Amino acid sequence: MPTSPSVERHPKFQHPLVLLGQQRESPRLQKCLEHCGVTGPVALISAGWEEDEEDDQWVRDAVDVPVVNSRLYTLADELFRQDPEVLTLLRERQDRLRALREVNELQLEHLGAVARELWQRLERNAAAVAPWHQTLGQIQDVDSRYLKSVSAVIKEYDRRIAPQQRRSVLEYRRAVLDRLRGCQALLLAGGHVGVLLNRLNLCRLLKHVQLPTIAWAGGAMALGERIYFYDHFIPHAQREVELSRQGMALYRGLQLFPRAAERLNLEDHCELAILAQRLPSRCLLLDQHSEVAWSATGELSVAHVRVVDDQGEVQEWTP
Repeated sequence: MPTSPSVERHPKFQHPLVLLGQQRESPRLQKCLEHCGVTGPVALISAGWEEDEEDDQWVRDAVDVPVVNSRLYTLADELFRQDPEVLTLLRERQDRLRALREVNELQLEHLGAVARELWQRLERNAAAVAPWHQTLGQIQDVDSRYLKSVSAVIKEYDRRIAPQQRRSVLEYRRAVLDRLRGCQALLLAGGHVGVLLNRLNLCRLLKHVQLPTIAWAGGAMALGERIYFYDHFIPHAQREVELSRQGMALYRGLQLFPRAAERLNLEDHCELAILAQRLPSRCLLLDQHSEVAWSATGELSVAHVRVVDDQGEVQEWTP
């Protein structure tokens, strides 16, 4: 079995970083702000909510400090109207990514079926053990090649859009940064993780703003190394856990799955074993009480987080 990857916050990010499960039903944001020593205004990044970006009253009600909505999504729409070429290039990029995704889904569907059949034979047929590990290795290889292909397409269009030089994008970034001036922390909400990442990357926000950061649900996922989409309970088809793209890599060695009990079949040891062995990082399950946090000095603390081992067993994680 491979050595477990090291768990660390990115060394260039030297502020408190808190990763949470879903928050809307029972938010704990104020306690996290207090623990980080934040007493002033905070910036809310809710671009993943798309058109509902500014439907943020529940966040304002959950904290005792002023909340400034970044309007990252809305201001990007204004950018697209002013410079439609940016939107055209992003849509063209999405078409390229969709083509890659369709082929990748076909590969994973077949490899997943083989892995499930081999799992059923492991206990009664020793000859299935080596093919089981070989198949999981093939899934890992498919993931690795797919991630390289996706990253290459994203980098190509990043060069064509040239966000560091294009006037419209610079104005977009300036408008967002102006709104966040004076804020003492970032609150990063979830929603559509792909949309959130697109806006963050276009704005280069996290390169220009480094503050104590509290991220939850999809927002916490977005700050990791890889983004996976998952839902074992889609009724009409067997759907593989889908690798989407690279994340922001503010932390390493962990793969987070918020709302795990709602979207992963935690009773299916086969599915969980395939998932855990497929990942290059620890497979962590989050719920509304979960917290993974680094202090300003880099000390890690964990509460109410579960981990999936290579046999598909779920247990409390104690790093």
